[in-house]
Amino acid sequence: MDNIAIVGVAQTKFEQRKKDKTFFDLVYEMTRSAMDDAGFHLEDIDNVVTVSNDFLDGRTISAMAVGDAAGAHDKNVSTVEGDGTFGAFYGAMRVLGGFGTTLVVVHSKGSEGDVRYVTNAMFDPVYQRSLGIEAVSSSALQANQYMHRYGLGEKDFAAISVKNYSNAKSNPYAHRQLDVTISDVMKSKKIADPIKSLDCSPISDGAAAIIIADEANARKAKTKPIWVKGIAHCSDT
Repeated sequence: MDNIAIVGVAQTKFEQRKKDKTFFDLVYEMTRSAMDDAGFHLEDIDNVVTVSNDFLDGRTISAMAVGDAAGAHDKNVSTVEGDGTFGAFYGAMRVLGGFGTTLVVVHSKGSEGDVRYVTNAMFDPVYQRSLGIEAVSSSALQANQYMHRYGLGEKDFAAISVKNYSNAKSNPYAHRQLDVTISDVMKSKKIADPIKSLDCSPISDGAAAIIIADEANARKAKTKPIWVKGIAHCSDT
């Protein structure tokens, strides 16, 4: 694989609700911050990838709406309906495909709707939606199947939550920064068996951005490049 690196990063504070910021505001601020971090200017960016979730934004191809805020005018532009991790993967592919630099910006305002109803809309309208299934309950079904197949228990899942909260404490921008034990997770309110409230991610508003560059452009950045050693992606039905 050719040498590519992350040379600029930016992240808002993730919060339960950002009433004073629109999608456009968040993306613009993160675009400016990521470029400042890398020491790049808009003319140094070859490709822009904007990322959002259409269900949460309430419109089709929602990532297109923030292109101007991301400085995408007169550049190669890609829009991704998904999450930030997939957006970063896509941005890496653009650089590996020949673009010298790619800016990836992701935004979300989960507070602007009821996530239960929003995620219910992702399921089959005839057989599944009427059951009331949504993101948490569907994850609970998967968790039960996983526990049965591999002989795991709820405490094994709780250990993952403890690890994630521990990692969040080192990020000042994380939504939740808590000291959590396995016992705390096990005692928290059960949402959908076996998932409890401390197993669930909070509904957050925020945005983030990264700049990915090939080796020649990475050497020009003011920050120390974070070289990408390897990447992989797969999906099933």
